[in-house]
Amino acid sequence: MSRSIAVLAAAAVLAVGSPVFAQSVERSTTRSETTTTRDGDTTRSVTRSTTVGGEVSVDGERLGEALAGALIDRLDPDEARLRRLAEPARTEDAFGPWRVTDGGRDVGDCRFEMAERAGFLGVRNAVAADCPRRLAQLAKWRVQDGQLVFYSGAGEELKRLRYVEGRFIGAGVEMVRVE
Repeated sequence: MSRSIAVLAAAAVLAVGSPVFAQSVERSTTRSETTTTRDGDTTRSVTRSTTVGGEVSVDGERLGEALAGALIDRLDPDEARLRRLAEPARTEDAFGPWRVTDGGRDVGDCRFEMAERAGFLGVRNAVAADCPRRLAQLAKWRVQDGQLVFYSGAGEELKRLRYVEGRFIGAGVEMVRVE
């Protein structure tokens, strides 16, 4: 596995720095036949040649992204599965009360109230109730690039969650809407 990862990483590095080539494929076939008759002797020669040449276009940036994505998928198959299942989250998808867990035994009945009122750059408050400190530190949130992003009170990005089947999942955290 480490060999394939190294090959993918090397290809990604080379691809990002590579120029983009035009695509063309060229194929030509030549056939010639010569018949010579001299005093009753017939000599026949047939020559056939095929030339194939070409150039394939490579978008270095897209190839690099694809290879990096394949590398990440291979290193973290759970994240790859979530990415395939996820739909882009909208801000309104996150409003309201949520039950939050991270698999810890001390989570209990941890709940977040995701505020609707936005502050600077669309960042909103997440009010935690009955949560351990590691979850209560997820104090601010906003939806960015279709993901729910949590920030500390100081504005440091802490976790990114994907919206999958009405739940937010990722980075070891799962949020289920409280009905």
